[in-house]
Amino acid sequence: MIGRLVFDTEPLIAYLDDEPGSDTVEDWIDKVASGEIDGYISPVTKTEVLYVGSRVGFRWNDLQASLRRLEELGVVVHDSRECWDTAANLKRQYTMALGDAYALATANDVGGTLLVGADDDFDDVDASVERFRTDPV
Repeated sequence: MIGRLVFDTEPLIAYLDDEPGSDTVEDWIDKVASGEIDGYISPVTKTEVLYVGSRVGFRWNDLQASLRRLEELGVVVHDSRECWDTAANLKRQYTMALGDAYALATANDVGGTLLVGADDDFDDVDASVERFRTDPV
């Protein structure tokens, strides 16, 4: 049973863009909002949601509002100072993207599971990862 969930960028973009699997991400967000689980996000993930979302056509202000709404629903922005060294080590060890390293380091720091999509950066990582979809969009 998952008690703490960290949101990676892909599930949040999928949720905002109503992509395949967005209903599963919405279920996780609802669990955070109801207090059933604790939800977290890395500030680096928030940065990625803003720039990736704007590249796929979302307005900047709408993305910022969506990120604020997640926080209002209970998703906590984890202090990146708590896990920067772990993120650096993950990036070195697995040659993953910096955002993925921070998301995984956040999950490690809060003792949670990282919600990801079809991103292959997590295939060989020994960590608690939950996929909301297995096929890329």
